[in-house]
Amino acid sequence: MSGQYAFEKLGLLYLGRELDLQTGEESAQPLLYKNKNLTTHAAIIGMTGSGKTGLGIGIIEEAIMDNIPSIVIDPKGDMGNLLLTFPDLKAEDFAPWIDPADAARKEMEPAAYAEKTARAWQEGLASWGQDKERIRELCSRSERTIYTPGSSSGVPVSVLAGFDAPAEELAADTDTMNGLVNSTATSLLALVDIEGDPLQSREHILISSILLHYWRKGEDLSMEALIGAIVNPPFAKIGVFPLDTFYNQSDRMRLAMALNNILASPTFASWTEGEPLDIQRILYTPDGKPRTAIFSIAHLSESERMFFVTMLLNRLIGWMRRQQGSSSLKALLYMDEIFGYFPPIANPPSKKPMMLLLKQARAFGIGIVLSTQNPVDLDYKGLSNIGTWFVGRLQTRQDQEKVVEGISGASDGVLDTGTVRGMLSSMQGRQFLLNSAHLDRPLLFATRWVMSYLKGPISTGDIKKLMAQRKGTIPAEATGSGAEDLGNKRRRVLDGRPPVLSNGIEQRYYLQNVATDEVVLEPWLAAEANVRFYNSVRNIDEVKEVACRLYLDEDDAPVRWDQAEELEYPLEDCLHKGPEDGRYSALPSCIVSLKSLKVHEKTFSDFLYQQERLELFRVRSLKLESKPYEPLGDFKARIADSLREKKDLAVEKLQDKFEVKQKRLEKRIDRAMERLEKEKVDVQSKTSDTILSFGVAVVGALFGRKKISATNMGRAAQGIRNVGKVAKEKGDVKRAEDNLAELELELEELGNDLECEIDKLAASFALENYEVETFAIKPRRADIFNLQVCLLWEMVAPRT
Repeated sequence: MSGQYAFEKLGLLYLGRELDLQTGEESAQPLLYKNKNLTTHAAIIGMTGSGKTGLGIGIIEEAIMDNIPSIVIDPKGDMGNLLLTFPDLKAEDFAPWIDPADAARKEMEPAAYAEKTARAWQEGLASWGQDKERIRELCSRSERTIYTPGSSSGVPVSVLAGFDAPAEELAADTDTMNGLVNSTATSLLALVDIEGDPLQSREHILISSILLHYWRKGEDLSMEALIGAIVNPPFAKIGVFPLDTFYNQSDRMRLAMALNNILASPTFASWTEGEPLDIQRILYTPDGKPRTAIFSIAHLSESERMFFVTMLLNRLIGWMRRQQGSSSLKALLYMDEIFGYFPPIANPPSKKPMMLLLKQARAFGIGIVLSTQNPVDLDYKGLSNIGTWFVGRLQTRQDQEKVVEGISGASDGVLDTGTVRGMLSSMQGRQFLLNSAHLDRPLLFATRWVMSYLKGPISTGDIKKLMAQRKGTIPAEATGSGAEDLGNKRRRVLDGRPPVLSNGIEQRYYLQNVATDEVVLEPWLAAEANVRFYNSVRNIDEVKEVACRLYLDEDDAPVRWDQAEELEYPLEDCLHKGPEDGRYSALPSCIVSLKSLKVHEKTFSDFLYQQERLELFRVRSLKLESKPYEPLGDFKARIADSLREKKDLAVEKLQDKFEVKQKRLEKRIDRAMERLEKEKVDVQSKTSDTILSFGVAVVGALFGRKKISATNMGRAAQGIRNVGKVAKEKGDVKRAEDNLAELELELEELGNDLECEIDKLAASFALENYEVETFAIKPRRADIFNLQVCLLWEMVAPRT
């Protein structure tokens, strides 16, 4: 393989090479699997050393190559290897990640061992048809980040900052809403070592009731607010009992103290800091580029892991339900070890959201891939929602028996239980049986050489090195108010008396908690208004609240609203009367002389009419437009999803087109064979094999509805050679050779046509070929209302 790989243009995952089910002999052609097949979810099962981590990393690599974002939950620390990609494959790239102990065991210096490793990786990749350019492409297609909740080793995640209310669609679904509430309450209580049964635990029922109370109103809840609501709940009854009868004040205080200790503990400080657990931001960069987010949780305790995984799954569900339905794969959730999170009997907090994802994620184009050592680690109800199984070496005979019947039954009689049992017992590392609802029979294959260097578990020190540059790019939060940034604009202060102004000028006072012996107030011109953007054709009716303030210095400069800054607090929170001991800065005479602020209300209204726009984006050729306030990056991500769906439909049409051509070839082959005189049994046998080879070969297999495998291209060539042998044995060599020459030519033309069609298809659905233009909806004069302008006095610390 060289250049851009054809299968990457068609949404196909390069998993490895198919092996003969009977002999185990390896094919020379790659095993390809439709990425959209993963929307019916997948499970990877294999003991330690079976190669399941390599297969998982290979699947994520292929998702990256197909521009599909991924969330990876990494309980063991292995998936961080995805960041160890070295396009130049130089020894110095590998050297920092080489284990000196491994080098010592091989009696080699670390530098020499790094050289050997680099050479092995280059040769290994080449043996699987991959090169440096494919690694370089991998690095350019996705931003890979290791997040470390509860730790600053990687990129920290703010988890305990609050509990966001689910989307309206989720809140309207009672079962889903109750499931989210129960799992959130259970995981939160697990942090304080309380096993919260949803039906028996007072703690669980109280917290669930509080969450439901606020979430039904669409209100987010911070951790501080939740603790406060436990002490003083926003309701008087729970069920039919008065609150204090059900759960008295002193007991509620003990629960609140236990949760407060989490916030107060220095070890939990990092749980409230870092990037927000916003799935859209985690899956896509601000400009819409897909991300690969690895959540490393190996450093956490068992209860902390359960809490975080549950919170992450709940956030993913909330994001999922806001997406449009899709039959294409648009995002991937991979969990490297599912043991304990989705058991068949117990009900940990993570089980309900995981079950919900397995049931509903398919409709939204989200694939779930779960990896485990043992098939009994998975809930039996969840198994029915998994369409793809990768089965590697299993540790015990009991584990093997769990999967034997399913694989044998799916083979349509090709594999009996004894054969499957024998294959599983003799399976080697990096070999897997692929049993899929999308294939007509199970396949045996060997996984390809991954592009990422597999050094073993990534330590917190390794993560710190890998993420040092990434963390340096996180923008710092803006701090301070405009009043604190006034520079050298020191103004004259009046002695304890406010300026004398007309009663028509409304004044408000904002008193901050500033430690000072005197109250100094500085003037601003503050304005608020509502601006409506209406467009009936696009079904848009949005009202934007605008609030800004303009600093009034002593100069009599004209009021320019384009220099105003955002007002960070509502005017209704400001006082109508100033402090008695306040000292007021001087006002410009242009304000003092006014009888009212109507002139500035007019200029502010004119400013809003001329400047306020609801900016939208669109791609005319796709008839696709952004939603109000949708960031450009999010819109680009939706464009990519739309193009992926359209490409999948185009691939199906391409499949139909080439299937017709394939059938025509088959009929010609059949007629050619019928003309050959059947005299010898061995010739008849060879003829049957030849027809079978052609029957499953060429493009029909590559685009088959049940199976996609370039292996059959090789079988087609073997079929042609077999026809030649048959013809020679029958003595009708000349006629057979003429027919075969014609068939070979048609086969070659079919392949060339296919390659051209693939190139056209890939180009027609490439995101860079679609121009995103900007347009805007303007407000009408009547769409500017609730306008208010006032003189705002803000308290500041006195300047020295």
